[in-house]
Amino acid sequence: MNSIILLFKRFPLTIVTSLIILYLTFFKPMGLDGVQMMEGFDKLVHLVMYFTLCAVFWYESLKITLKPKFLYMALFSVVLPIVFSGLMEYLQYVLTSYRTGDFEDFIFNAIGVVLALFFSLLVTKPIMKRRVRK
Repeated sequence: MNSIILLFKRFPLTIVTSLIILYLTFFKPMGLDGVQMMEGFDKLVHLVMYFTLCAVFWYESLKITLKPKFLYMALFSVVLPIVFSGLMEYLQYVLTSYRTGDFEDFIFNAIGVVLALFFSLLVTKPIMKRRVRK
């Protein structure tokens, strides 16, 4: 129980972002029948959702320590989000009639994860290091 409380204290934004993605994955949009979206817009949404999830996790992890363990970060900032996104796509396919699990969505989720990795290493980490030095 204490470890769950600690997890919520250390990673509140990551948990909230995960719950928002979970909700958006399964909610049934009302009144959007016949509304035309720009082609590819849903792929952009997928990319942004998983970019945000991973970038937020990186930020919260770097807030705890500027030298997180490589294996820990690889698992929790890359592998786990990609597996999570694949599971969400599969569950959409299996559990809903109003959503479709789509391999292209999965690919864009993974692209968002990888972009967040590069963003975090090239932008977030240097900013956090500068803050600590001040």
